[in-house]
Amino acid sequence: MSSSDIVQFVVLILLLLTSAFFSSSETALATANKIKLRSMAEHGNKSAALAIKVTGESDKMLSAILIGNNVANLTASSLVTTLTIKVVGNRLVGIATGILTIAILIFGEIIPKTLAARNAETIALLFVKPIYLLMTVLTPVIFLVNKAAALIFLLLGMDSSTKSEAMTEEEIRTIVDVGHEEGIIENEERKMINNVFDFAATVVRDIMIPRIDMTFIDVNLSYEEVIEIFKNDMFTRMPVYEESTDNVIGIINIKDLLLVEDKEKFQIKDYIRQPLYTYEYKKVAELMAEMRKTFSNIVIVLDEYGVTAGMLTIEDMLEEIVGDIRDEYDEEEDENLVKLGKGDYLIEGSMRIDDLNDKIGTQLTSQEYESIGGLVMEILGKVPKEKDAIEVEGIRISVEKMDKARIETVRLTLPKKL
Repeated sequence: MSSSDIVQFVVLILLLLTSAFFSSSETALATANKIKLRSMAEHGNKSAALAIKVTGESDKMLSAILIGNNVANLTASSLVTTLTIKVVGNRLVGIATGILTIAILIFGEIIPKTLAARNAETIALLFVKPIYLLMTVLTPVIFLVNKAAALIFLLLGMDSSTKSEAMTEEEIRTIVDVGHEEGIIENEERKMINNVFDFAATVVRDIMIPRIDMTFIDVNLSYEEVIEIFKNDMFTRMPVYEESTDNVIGIINIKDLLLVEDKEKFQIKDYIRQPLYTYEYKKVAELMAEMRKTFSNIVIVLDEYGVTAGMLTIEDMLEEIVGDIRDEYDEEEDENLVKLGKGDYLIEGSMRIDDLNDKIGTQLTSQEYESIGGLVMEILGKVPKEKDAIEVEGIRISVEKMDKARIETVRLTLPKKL
């Protein structure tokens, strides 16, 4: 073998390494975690910033890599053919080409792509600069190749300009779940992130304090009577009504009452503030934006007839994201669900069905009501009496205590299989 043959053999090895370079670059840049790259770029990593720029032009990047890879492979094939003919003649050209194909497959494709998939970010940062340089140098060629490809797509009735869809909510939730499983995201953090997504779809009716649970102040009450109600209920703000609780005319703040000098001539109307009204099916996220603009902490919820349906506070909204917020006046054991035994619970009738499902793993649903008490009335088709019971998917729910026509508590017993 002459010195020129040795040089050609060395060139062949270099071409094989070039093929491996392009294959690993393609896999690394295509699979690198964009979030990690963005984080690194924000911390001053210039290669990460360049990688984001390169992957943002995916068509141009892939064209440059494929052109380079194919040139390397075709050149290697021609060189092997020339070397084989020169050394042993035409007889073994087919065998030599087959060996080269296997070598390219193993050393130019499988091994580099496998390594790149396992170390995507590292290899992407290592190779991004030469790939970017190649993209710049081959810009005219890439332009022509991409235009030709676009023409073929057009003839086939396909849109070559269609971009991949942005990350969906479900994909982000999956990322959060994976992060939780790997110990990166704490359980409370995972709940809060999922709650933020749920918050966008939540309507006022889902989380409002229903009218039956509200405390109202009559506009005609004296100063002492108003103060007594505030002392008993330990709230800082309360709705004020005139003639009927259907007609809420304002909100009174306990702080304003501290400044009253002449208690004998006290008139609530002099101290009430104009309330913010909303309707039951307004998105909570939109309402929160309105509350921020109007500096409101409490909202009166009206039904379709303009009658008071409930109220909502900024605290109720925040609890949908961060969970229960308890202050120094909240009772320690004011739980709406008490476990009596294995699969046996005492539940307040006003407890939301969704909250119950989250806490004990059931899948109860209602077409018309949000509360467990409403579900019982829906299935019974009447106002129940104490000890009335229903059974849903093997789950027994019996009425334990009634407050006139309202279900105060129910007892829920899960089937043994649950």
